[in-house]
Amino acid sequence: MLTDLRVKLRNRRSRIISCDFDDFLPLTKQFFAFLDGNSVLKALIAELLARNAQTVEVMKTADPNERMYGENAEDAAAVGYLKWREYSAQNSPHGFYSHALTGDMGQASAVYKDWYVEPLLEYLDETLDDANVILALLMRYKRKVEWYRRAEVRDIYQKDTGRGEWNLKQHMFEFLFDQGLPFHVEPVAASGEPDIVSLDGSHHPLIGEVKIFDPDGSRGAPYIRKAFSQAYRYALNYNEPIAYLIVFNVSKKQLRADLPSTPDGVPRFELNHKTIFLVTIDLYEGTASTLGVAEMITIAASELIHEVEESTKSST
Repeated sequence: MLTDLRVKLRNRRSRIISCDFDDFLPLTKQFFAFLDGNSVLKALIAELLARNAQTVEVMKTADPNERMYGENAEDAAAVGYLKWREYSAQNSPHGFYSHALTGDMGQASAVYKDWYVEPLLEYLDETLDDANVILALLMRYKRKVEWYRRAEVRDIYQKDTGRGEWNLKQHMFEFLFDQGLPFHVEPVAASGEPDIVSLDGSHHPLIGEVKIFDPDGSRGAPYIRKAFSQAYRYALNYNEPIAYLIVFNVSKKQLRADLPSTPDGVPRFELNHKTIFLVTIDLYEGTASTLGVAEMITIAASELIHEVEESTKSST
């Protein structure tokens, strides 16, 4: 899958980089339609922007006529995405032009590509080469379970509810391992033990916390709020801008996080330039006609911030 995606990406890169000025805008629009239609690339972009949250904030108030620089290759890719995305959203072929560029339109577009297009395309290609597609893999696992393995995975939990959370973790770990993601399970961290950390040569470690959502038992909204706080602390301890909270919902009730989301609908909690992605996997069996309207349990961003603040106070 990733090999085919890299081939498609490289073909589009070749056409865009070598195109004349007249073709730059239509090829740009085609590229972003391709990106927006691919779940793996959308996940990579979501993680890229989360890892460079400060750059995203700076770009909101930056002078559009000045050149923006990235402090490193990844930061430059984030800048490139934001600048190029802005160009793709309008309809003037000259819309990329600024006072920072010189020469005729052909020369200016070539320089613009060097500044903004190439860094983004190189980042996507290299990240796919490293198979560093954590959020995309988690979403792939979610869909596999919900579409094809729901009863099987729920049975894993129900056979031994006392160890159900651990057993579900093992099922997910096996999937990630089969997808080529190297990791350690439950290493010791300063504030506890995250469930999973990928460290074996990974450019971006996976800091993950796995929980059960069962509000009819003892694992309802407070349990999930605490898990968000734990994931946030792990991100701090490992000096990583991103962590992942994976929640297996074994209840008929639905979990809703009142948070911003990625283009794929993945909720994300952002605080102090740390981002926690929430991936919820629904295991409850039934159809809309048999289940009726499910009760919704909502977690608000303000509640999560309060949980983090209280946790920070208790640890000092």
